[in-house]
Amino acid sequence: MLDQLDLSAVRAVALDVDGTLAGADAQVSERSIAAMRAVAALDIPVILLTGRTRRNALDIARRAGLPHVAIACNGALVFDPVSDEDLMVNPMSQADKQVFAQLADELDMDLTWWTKDRMFVAGEGPIRETIRVLNGEEAEIGDPAELGELVVMKMMAWAPSDRMDVIADEIHRRLPNTQRSMDSLMEAVDAESTKWHALEWVLGRYGVDPASVLGAGDGGNDVVWLSRIGFPVAMGNARPEVHRVARAVALSNAEDGAADLLERLATAHGAR
Repeated sequence: MLDQLDLSAVRAVALDVDGTLAGADAQVSERSIAAMRAVAALDIPVILLTGRTRRNALDIARRAGLPHVAIACNGALVFDPVSDEDLMVNPMSQADKQVFAQLADELDMDLTWWTKDRMFVAGEGPIRETIRVLNGEEAEIGDPAELGELVVMKMMAWAPSDRMDVIADEIHRRLPNTQRSMDSLMEAVDAESTKWHALEWVLGRYGVDPASVLGAGDGGNDVVWLSRIGFPVAMGNARPEVHRVARAVALSNAEDGAADLLERLATAHGAR
């Protein structure tokens, strides 16, 4: 299906990380790093669009030598990886923090909350291990009762995927700005600080029409922004709702599908 896309018309590319740019081992391969570098060298902005921490997104951007603005914490943080300057910081409201923490408690989900520079969990559990695997970082043990005192960028809750299937609608009903980023994870950010809000702002900064943007994603938190760009691509491992909005399907992340897509893009723009 990728062959049906006119990649020569692409003027910018946006990439989710987990399940997309990162492989099944949660690492970004050297092939993907080289492919991002090759596209950026063609003066095509390569925009990281991830739920990972600012620190982790910065590391990926600098490995690839990307000069373009990056988006972290599911859209709540926008920063310049060259100057290390924060360009947009939109924390969650006190009300949303309270509701999400209450949902996690009532529905027996494992909770994490992130500030700009730190990650907290209530104790040792599945969410702490997930953070270790995906971010390669250690979350601190914190007290959810102290949430009101913190400037929180995003929150996540973990439940087994089959249980998340059952409780997802209730979570969305009580806090509509939640998104299911992975089978076992529900995320919340400020209602006006989603991936789409951040990407729209960044594209305006570069003067790029969303209709000329190539994007790749795999999770429920990628559906909205993918549906609003011209070249939405679902990873082979993407959730069903992502496939429904995609114009094409890439190889899975385990097959370095994002690297393959970027290599095709570079070739379409004359790279050898």
